[in-house]
Amino acid sequence: MQALQALKREVASLKEEKLKLEDAYKASLAETREAEEAVNMRWHEADQKCADLLGSMIPLQAEVTKLKEVAENFKALEDRCVSQEAKLVETEGELAAKIEALNLLQAENGTLQADFNKLRVEKEFLDKQLATQNSKIEELEKSNKELLDDMAGTFDEGFKEALAQATCENPGIDTSNCNPGNQIVDGKVVALDLGE
Repeated sequence: MQALQALKREVASLKEEKLKLEDAYKASLAETREAEEAVNMRWHEADQKCADLLGSMIPLQAEVTKLKEVAENFKALEDRCVSQEAKLVETEGELAAKIEALNLLQAENGTLQADFNKLRVEKEFLDKQLATQNSKIEELEKSNKELLDDMAGTFDEGFKEALAQATCENPGIDTSNCNPGNQIVDGKVVALDLGE
């Protein structure tokens, strides 16, 4: 019951508020219409003044149109000049950069050419030294081989002479297992260890 009464009071309060809002809306609408009429009236006056001014400006309008065309042509020409100038500056910058790069490349090329010539002279000198060294190595290898051959021949002759002396001193001794590839270790004839 109390909830119903409270709801009724709330409904009554909302109705009052609705009436107030409707009154305010009507008042605001009336003010808006008055303001609209005032604006329309002023608009009409301004429109009339514009028409009067337009009538007096018709001779000037043709002149203004001509001046606008001249100004547009001038502006287009000016824009084209600015664009051409910007392209010219850009081209000059690119040209300067390319000239600088070319100068650097020429300087670097001169340095590289000098280095190349120096290296070529050094290579020729080293090739001559290498040829000389190779020739010396060949001579040394040849001499070494001759010495080894001589030493081997001398060793073989000395071994045969020693073997002949041993046989002469000890007739009947068996020397069949004696050769330059053997040695005596602990009283026995064994193969020569070439790793020592």
